[in-house]
Amino acid sequence: MVKMSVTTTLRDSGRRRARSWATAALAVTLLLLGTGQTASGAAQTPRGHAAHALNVTDTARLHNVKSPGSQLVDEGTATGTLPGTVRVSFNLGATVAADFTIYAHGWSIVGHGSGVLHSSKSKSDVYVSFGGTMAVSHGTGRYAHAHGQGGFYGVINRTNYAVTIQTTGTLSY
Repeated sequence: MVKMSVTTTLRDSGRRRARSWATAALAVTLLLLGTGQTASGAAQTPRGHAAHALNVTDTARLHNVKSPGSQLVDEGTATGTLPGTVRVSFNLGATVAADFTIYAHGWSIVGHGSGVLHSSKSKSDVYVSFGGTMAVSHGTGRYAHAHGQGGFYGVINRTNYAVTIQTTGTLSY
């Protein structure tokens, strides 16, 4: 019987010591969180706002504003997840490169797209299509920290340079 009580006393003493260490560790952690320090003593960087992710599918119908050389500048409206006004500057060659801005009241999103221009079966075809990728680099307003990527598809009317574009992808902000 004596052995059992000594073992029990040692076991209880070990538990008290473990609880004491756990309490001390919790107190130090809470203290560091309250002072903005890490365990190494370095100051923590302030945390930004919580990031949001949005699956986006938009279609823009654009009309030509000007077309100097192989560059097209088109404007129009976008419908879908992020409706607004769109301005796109296209450079046409074997590939299509485009810088775009979509904006609405209080915000804007800026990015770049590129894709392969698909050859038409006949030079008399009025429409030519393209497909590729796009990336959002930044924005303003609620989308100030916007970034993302996705698909970039479209059709160009070769007689009046009107363009229809569809974008799909994920936007984080």
